[in-house]
Amino acid sequence: FKGNANLSQQRIISVVGTRMPTDYGKAMCEQLIRDLAEEGVMIVSGLAYGVDTAAHRASLAAGLPTVGVLAHGLDQVYPYVNRALAEKMLENGGLLTEFMSRTKLNRDYFPRRNRIIAGMADATLVIESATKGGALITADIANSYNRDVFALPGRVTDEKSSGCNELIKANKASLIRNANDICYLMGWDQSPQLVHIQQKLFTEMNEEEKKVFEF
Repeated sequence: FKGNANLSQQRIISVVGTRMPTDYGKAMCEQLIRDLAEEGVMIVSGLAYGVDTAAHRASLAAGLPTVGVLAHGLDQVYPYVNRALAEKMLENGGLLTEFMSRTKLNRDYFPRRNRIIAGMADATLVIESATKGGALITADIANSYNRDVFALPGRVTDEKSSGCNELIKANKASLIRNANDICYLMGWDQSPQLVHIQQKLFTEMNEEEKKVFEF
């Protein structure tokens, strides 16, 4: 890892999706992250084309730390066009990988790194995805880790939303309309005063009961 992000931050959301998002997907990704800025969230993604790039850029624009999980060593950036973006992420976030430097690019490493994207976050948000793709792999992994999975719905005729709609239909993801839905489902909008505290048990005990209780 290199960068300045706190990898043990209290609130971490992974944002994943297609490498070819629609204007709707990119706009909603930016809006959701912008609206999450008040919650002090860290955004994790894969620094790939499409939704990943949109998520990292929106995070930096909103002043949120963002971490890219790479499928290669820290000595390179793929895709190369994201090199400038990766440099900015080191100033507020960072880059993380399990691969040594000089590791050659391998298509099998990209789905493999998705388990880290899912595992280091409290929840995974799928912006747009077809019925097959890395985003759905990440969602399945997050479900296997008993992490929350959220999906942005789309029109039933839109191919780029078919994967999200399928996740929601199969109860593998919760439908998300806005950042408030995420905060509600994660319990972030609860006031501390509303948290129930266990009352003390056995407030009135005789001497014999006290001995039993203390024992």
